[in-house]
Amino acid sequence: MLDFLSAPWFARFSEELAQVGPDPGAPPLALGQVVTGTAHGTVCYTVLMDATGVKLLVGSTEQAAVTLVEDWETARAIVAGTPVAELLAAGRITLRGDANALLAGQVRLVTLGRSLAALQRETRTETEGQKGP
Repeated sequence: MLDFLSAPWFARFSEELAQVGPDPGAPPLALGQVVTGTAHGTVCYTVLMDATGVKLLVGSTEQAAVTLVEDWETARAIVAGTPVAELLAAGRITLRGDANALLAGQVRLVTLGRSLAALQRETRTETEGQKGP
């Protein structure tokens, strides 16, 4: 099992993203995520999706068109499978940036979510296991 948001978790996440094929017809999307309240403070990263494929940038959301900001418990809920839309509606996630970019990338995000199912099964999210990159 990989501790959520640990360096090995990010390495595995990057490997999974590299397996996602290019989608020349999809609009580019840079989706950032900021998780507050981890054992090592705030952790951030950006998933970069364009016509050539999908890449991970750990430690920054500078390139993100839209960023999801949530606390540790909410991030754990996402990994456990709670739909992001449900957490947004409940006010547990703050959206920064261009919400239209997120809407335009919905199809790509669904495909991406399916491809990360293996990582989800390999991720440990217990509070005592929280680690930063």
